[in-house]
Amino acid sequence: MKFFAQIVILLAALQCWPGRLCAQEAPARESVKDARNALNGRTPFPFYDSAKDDVKRMNVKAPPDAAPPAKGSTTWTRNGTTPVRGGGGRGGASGLGALLQIIGVALFTAVISAVVYFLVKAFLQGEQTQTEGTKFIDTSSDVDRVEDLPFQIKKPTGDFLSEAQRLYEAGQYSEAIVYLFSYQLVALDKRHVIRLAKGKTNRQYLRETRSREMIKQVLQRTMISFEDVFFGHHNLSRERFEECWRQLDEFHQQLERVEAAAA
Repeated sequence: MKFFAQIVILLAALQCWPGRLCAQEAPARESVKDARNALNGRTPFPFYDSAKDDVKRMNVKAPPDAAPPAKGSTTWTRNGTTPVRGGGGRGGASGLGALLQIIGVALFTAVISAVVYFLVKAFLQGEQTQTEGTKFIDTSSDVDRVEDLPFQIKKPTGDFLSEAQRLYEAGQYSEAIVYLFSYQLVALDKRHVIRLAKGKTNRQYLRETRSREMIKQVLQRTMISFEDVFFGHHNLSRERFEECWRQLDEFHQQLERVEAAAA
């Protein structure tokens, strides 16, 4: 098929006015000849085969720019205006997820640490409170020293101070003062303020406390009430017993100072 020659003839035919026939055949042949000469001129046309006077088949290769983008490279959207990072959406979401996971682990660790801290603190405070509450309570070994006292009393089932409190709450103030005085003597002996021994009198114990005036005053008040009951056989009033009982806090504070000085 003489493709280009036919095109030239068609263009020549379109130049004729409507309703008229192009009767001159010679000019048409001349036009085809001119077109063939133009295609065979100095400037070669890669799509024209001069030997066959036909269109030549061309092998077209895709340009390098049309190659598919490598993973992670920059690509473009359909409108060709907005650069989009290859795989950027997934990578961003993955990075955000990793960050949130790290923050979550950090918060969880902080919460666990805080809970452990407060539990340990509460436990230590409970231990301290329990220790303070029983710090000056005489034990069974202290009660066993009832024979070292300068007077004879019935050994209590518990400790001296608990027995004094029990009798006080029962309204037996004369019996309660005996165990309160016994408690004070044993407590002072444990801290080496006095030394309990058979044959020693209450006045001797009182003289041993002369270097600690506050302890001496507390012990002297309890001792006088004790002697009025134990040796004078007088009934002790509630008011007098409570005067001695209210000084227990001061007595314990003085014992703490003795222990601190000895430490």
